[in-house]
Amino acid sequence: MRESPLSMAVLGVSSLDDAMAFYGGVIGLTVSRRETLQGEGFEKHWALPSGSSAAAILFAAEDSKVGRVLAIKFNTEDRKTIPQPGDRTYRGLWNLNFYVDDIRATTKDLQAKGHTFWSEPVGYEVSAEAGQPVEVLFDGPDGLAINLVELTGDENTAVGKLRKEVDEEGKTLTGFTPVSTTSHSIIDHDKALAFYQQVLGLTVMIDDVLDKPETNHFLDRPKGARTRATFMTSPHPFGKIAMSHPLNYEAPNKGDLAVAPNIGYLAQSFLVPDLNATLNTCVDIGAALYSPSVEISLPGIGARMAAIVRNPGSGALMELIEEDPA
Repeated sequence: MRESPLSMAVLGVSSLDDAMAFYGGVIGLTVSRRETLQGEGFEKHWALPSGSSAAAILFAAEDSKVGRVLAIKFNTEDRKTIPQPGDRTYRGLWNLNFYVDDIRATTKDLQAKGHTFWSEPVGYEVSAEAGQPVEVLFDGPDGLAINLVELTGDENTAVGKLRKEVDEEGKTLTGFTPVSTTSHSIIDHDKALAFYQQVLGLTVMIDDVLDKPETNHFLDRPKGARTRATFMTSPHPFGKIAMSHPLNYEAPNKGDLAVAPNIGYLAQSFLVPDLNATLNTCVDIGAALYSPSVEISLPGIGARMAAIVRNPGSGALMELIEEDPA
């Protein structure tokens, strides 16, 4: 099976100008032409009423098909915002990670620009084999959690090896990578794992329980919180999935809110070589269909066949897009 890393994080946004200022200006991703989304295929794809429309922009690292951000502003006043002030981890899709070279300098720069951070940058050891990153989180546009990561430690660890791969890929002119990892807080670990492994061909890079005071501090989780963290990856260093499974604390379930036309992280999007075959595998593992296979048009990508299913481990939306055979 060919591996399919995260192609796009699909966000419902309150303002495309604000999205452009952050993902284009701050993160430094290339900005596509703003396009209008409408028509029967668009309505079916997002389960919207007839006559719905939206405007959208794709943010990417040049021509890369991995770790992109698709920002969609749905043209309706009837929108709810998924992340609320003070929210931390909640069930479903809840953050975007970007690698940086100097996390402390980047944090100071973003604080000066008015961004609210959850803590100071914190270094910690995931495990002896995994290595030692330094991380910090802050509130991005529309309250979405943005996680910065500096990869440090011995090059023989998983984190150290990853740093070498990232250095080879390079960063944007402002010093950020595309989406390196994105967190999915799950309810059923085995069912979520089956989706990423059997449908998308991703492999487990790290599988550990995060329970150190340092990790709970920068993630702003309860003292003593234990979270199973399973990092799913492909040969590409970006577009990884971090499954987080709360083991001894409650995390609100916002799955019902994480649908169009609401504001927040709506779907993880993946390119697949054969959409029909992929949907058959989804049926086999119990991933329920949210919207059927239809042709949609995407900014910077063009017309493609696509469908949306619910991840059986959480109900979060997973968008599957058939690759251009050319």
